[in-house]
Amino acid sequence: MTYKSTDEILETPVTWGNIEDHLRSSLKTEAKFGSNMGVVDIGDGTGYASRCGLITCDWVGAGQDEKLPTKVIVKIPSILPMRRLNEALPKEQRMFDSEEAWTKLEGTVSQVHNIEIASYQFLGEFESLEVPKMFFGYRMEPGAEINGQLCMSFVDNTDMMNYHKAHTVEQLRQVAKALGAIQACSINKEPTSPEFLKDVFSEFAATVTKEVYCNVFKMLLLFDPSERVVKMVEEIEKILPEYYGSNLPSTIHKQLNYKPVLVNGDMRTENVLINKDTGDLAALIDWQCTHLGVGVEDLIRVTVFALPAKERRESKDELLTLMYNTMVENIHGAEPPYTLEQLSEVYDLLFPHCSLYFATSAPILMKTLMEKPGIPEEIKQKCLAIQLDKVLGAVEDIVEYDKLNRKSPRTLEFRQQIDQ
Repeated sequence: MTYKSTDEILETPVTWGNIEDHLRSSLKTEAKFGSNMGVVDIGDGTGYASRCGLITCDWVGAGQDEKLPTKVIVKIPSILPMRRLNEALPKEQRMFDSEEAWTKLEGTVSQVHNIEIASYQFLGEFESLEVPKMFFGYRMEPGAEINGQLCMSFVDNTDMMNYHKAHTVEQLRQVAKALGAIQACSINKEPTSPEFLKDVFSEFAATVTKEVYCNVFKMLLLFDPSERVVKMVEEIEKILPEYYGSNLPSTIHKQLNYKPVLVNGDMRTENVLINKDTGDLAALIDWQCTHLGVGVEDLIRVTVFALPAKERRESKDELLTLMYNTMVENIHGAEPPYTLEQLSEVYDLLFPHCSLYFATSAPILMKTLMEKPGIPEEIKQKCLAIQLDKVLGAVEDIVEYDKLNRKSPRTLEFRQQIDQ
């Protein structure tokens, strides 16, 4: 397909001319896109706050010594993916049921885009992190001439981790070390962007009604109506109202008086790139929910998405220790923000809050996958078995950690005002 510079990309107002001009400026090159430039939508079904495209540049006129990227990633904020996911659900199961809710979500989408730009700007100051390079980023601003674009390096020969696959503890060891190194950066140099003081998760939760939030686990009975699962759903529904709108992951460091580190906040499987050939970690992506907090939040999120329940439980202490030790090794003698024992305590306190993000979204994602055309039934059933193991294990542990935390001497507020 031949594109013109005025053609829009991925059903957004951003044009080919916009991307070409900004990338040429960033790379300081006189070369231009050739006739074989192209775009592939790589965000369908994996991202819900932006359109994400793999751009083939086909540079023409590059200097002999110029090393220009042949492919780049472009992200453009959009609520269209979430609208499509929402409309695919039966009306009674939809997360958004009013234009007011969609308007709020648009504001959140703009906010997370700006957070991601601030994240890549900060992380780009450090070497050897498992994070893509940002070529250019334009914030979402009212009345801005250039609005809502982010362009990053393409990490070749990679796949996303996926929540419907059973990943290995060895892969999570690599993730834990990468997270520890990033946390160390935020101790060595304080992240000062005001974007990191925001709490997009609680704002997003406000766009979903309490009734929808508290009834989402009933969908699990579509996949497993056994007495065991019926009881699990009943138990978790009893505690869900207390967790609705919780922003404890963003405030626990203040409540415990710990120095915060930079947290991705959305460290799920689809935000981890692995090498296609070896399965090794290649990059941690999607920094739209970055905030200040305690690093264990990211470890909880990625392990509930990635590991079968048994492996997640058995590897908890090992991964926690590995992440902590990597952080300490990279702060060059500075005082750690907390001890390993304190970090383990925060793991227990945050587990229900962080795991509910996975557990409440999993039934919807499972239903979407099972209804997706073109996938053999045998593959669907295999994926379903893996997903059910993960989500039922998470639900069991949420209930158990909730019971454990009620006995804790800590008095924590689940919903606390955040100074921005």
